Amino acid sequence: MKKQPQSSCDAPDKQKPGISILSILVLSLFIGLIAGAGIDKSQIVPIALISAVILFFNRHKIAASDATPWPKNNEQQHNAASTYIWPERGQFACAISAEPYQGTLQQLLQENIINSDDGSDPMAHILQAQLIPDNSNPYDSEVVRISIHNRSVGYLSRKQAHNFLRILNEKRLSNQITLCNAIITKNDATNNKKPSYGVKLDIEIVE
Repeated sequence: MKKQPQSSCDAPDKQKPGISILSILVLSLFIGLIAGAGIDKSQIVPIALISAVILFFNRHKIAASDATPWPKNNEQQHNAASTYIWPERGQFACAISAEPYQGTLQQLLQENIINSDDGSDPMAHILQAQLIPDNSNPYDSEVVRISIHNRSVGYLSRKQAHNFLRILNEKRLSNQITLCNAIITKNDATNNKKPSYGVKLDIEIVE
């Protein structure tokens, strides 16, 4: 006679997780000491016994709750996954206003050259820029700040920002931070003037 396969009902139950008896005794004694110190020392033993009984019958639930992993930060994961990246065009035709950020751009450019393996022209090194709609300006509701490596490097001009925000609305990305490629440019010093730096974005904004 063939042996019948063991059904799921006949399978032995998996051992449920639980806390040890020693842990229950220690914890119940601790609860008794704390409670007895605040009420009456004669109540330490009764309270400890009651706590031990409660902990014993709920040991599986306690262990299961302790074993439950902490949920991941779903908001951060969602934001990282939903960030829109503008298509690469390789033209870098959108120059932004970056005059007040010359020191930051110089530092970023130096870091880019130092960290590069070949030491080639920094124009060839592409960085990632964040285009951040900024509604905090009470005098202008159409402001778009540009950030590279979490450092502000400039702003879109008024007309650029107006057209860019219109494109965001058309793509249903209103007020969202988006990403695009960018390069930092350097104009050599002339007529005893310091070198000037700029930022060009690989994104098409009709002006």
